Amino acid sequence: MSRHDTTRVAVLRVPAHGPAIIGVLLSALLLLMMLLPAHAAHAVGPARAAIDPNAVTEIQVHKFEQPPTAGAPATGLPQPTAGLTPVPGAKFTAKKVPGIDLTTNAGQAQAANLTLDQAAALIASQPVAASATTDASGNAALTPLGVGLYYVSETFTPTGYVGSGDFLVALPLTNPDTLNSWLTTVHVYPKNVKVNISLDVNDQDAVTIGDTVHWTSRSDIPKVPTIDGYQVVQKIDSRLELIDDGTHVTVGFDTPGTPPLDLGTHYTKVFDPVTNTITVKFTPAGLTVLESVAQTHPTAQVKIDYSTNVLDEGELVNEALLYPNQASIDGGPGAPDPVKAKNTTKWGPLIIQVHERGNPKHMIPGAKFKLYLTPQDAIDGTNPIVVDGVDEWTTDEDGRLVINGLRFSGFVNGLDRDPSDPLYRYYYAMPTYFPPGWTGVKEPLRATVFSTTEAQVLTVVLWRTSTGGPDETPETGAHLAGYALLGAVLVGAGALLFVRRRNRDAEPSKQ
Repeated sequence: MSRHDTTRVAVLRVPAHGPAIIGVLLSALLLLMMLLPAHAAHAVGPARAAIDPNAVTEIQVHKFEQPPTAGAPATGLPQPTAGLTPVPGAKFTAKKVPGIDLTTNAGQAQAANLTLDQAAALIASQPVAASATTDASGNAALTPLGVGLYYVSETFTPTGYVGSGDFLVALPLTNPDTLNSWLTTVHVYPKNVKVNISLDVNDQDAVTIGDTVHWTSRSDIPKVPTIDGYQVVQKIDSRLELIDDGTHVTVGFDTPGTPPLDLGTHYTKVFDPVTNTITVKFTPAGLTVLESVAQTHPTAQVKIDYSTNVLDEGELVNEALLYPNQASIDGGPGAPDPVKAKNTTKWGPLIIQVHERGNPKHMIPGAKFKLYLTPQDAIDGTNPIVVDGVDEWTTDEDGRLVINGLRFSGFVNGLDRDPSDPLYRYYYAMPTYFPPGWTGVKEPLRATVFSTTEAQVLTVVLWRTSTGGPDETPETGAHLAGYALLGAVLVGAGALLFVRRRNRDAEPSKQ
């Protein structure tokens, strides 16, 4: 039972006001439409014909998204639906309420005074009389049915919607146009409120493993009078670590003028380190605030912020899940799946290899490099990038070094970026040391990080230092400048190779 489930069927409300009370609304109107002519027959003209106890009846369900403004009350007759968005895939069942004979005045009065809760108890063990699923136009026919009072339930709600409430329909129903005939086909218009959630990532300032990435989810508030449950779950990638076990997580609204939300009073917050998830669940007091905000600030969303540290490279994916009502929280058959949103931060390696000029098979170990974010820092030797406490890397016996855990150059804040984008990032490798017997050009080498499984390879060529022989003149003046130009050509034209990242014996995968 919901927090406001004390209204009886005889109270009339308009179905378009929201799924939470649509059962009461639709039930009241359809039952009153059946009873009114019996009390007013002398005032409106000829009395109705008696109900045929063997009549074949049906319920035509028309399922649409809840519009911004309330529609006309249901009368059992077809209504215009132009401009409404159909909801396909919603399943409905009808069960006959036992013990009520609508062919008698006493039975009709009994039906009119029956609450939904009372009817639910009566039909709990009854068989399904008819079931149907809405088509692409949002239509479904519950047929064939007989004479009686039927309890109609939305037993499956498509993802992204808040399901409509159960309701009662009397079959047949008084024709509202003539008031002296019966409708054996009754049209009903239960609406579904659409909800969504988004997840934003901010990693534009993050550079290496250990840096911080920020996340923000924004979730819709159902525009219904009664919100019986609301929960948001954040699933965090195992290669990300929630900072401070979530003590910094903030929950509020994204719209100015909305009230603050207090932990413990309006919501609970639980972090599970085993599953790496944050669960924010609203309390009854918080649900009341949601209902109020939905009315006073229709575009407001629930905003949840948190931060993580990067533990490893790869495509790190977080997910936000919205459970907009109690049925979705409870789960079970027919309950709608949570509404989901994902976002990603991407991290990968950069490779530098060094070989002898003119002899690419001769790889040179012992050369050292540092990495920078700007060419000027590389020249000045200031603000080097530090990865896991290391700010200088040395080529191994294969003349190769790998710098792991760098944020992608062209994927920032969850979006692909063009090199013309101000957020596009280049990395600059600067040689800092050549092993004895070797020399080369010390200038910044521009590189990008673009893959978790492949890496851009910067190839650097060195040459032997002069021994004074006839073919080994000192590396000075124009001769040295020529070598510098050659080095630049090798790096710029032929050395920025995209090669498949091989298995690193010295660096086992962290994924």
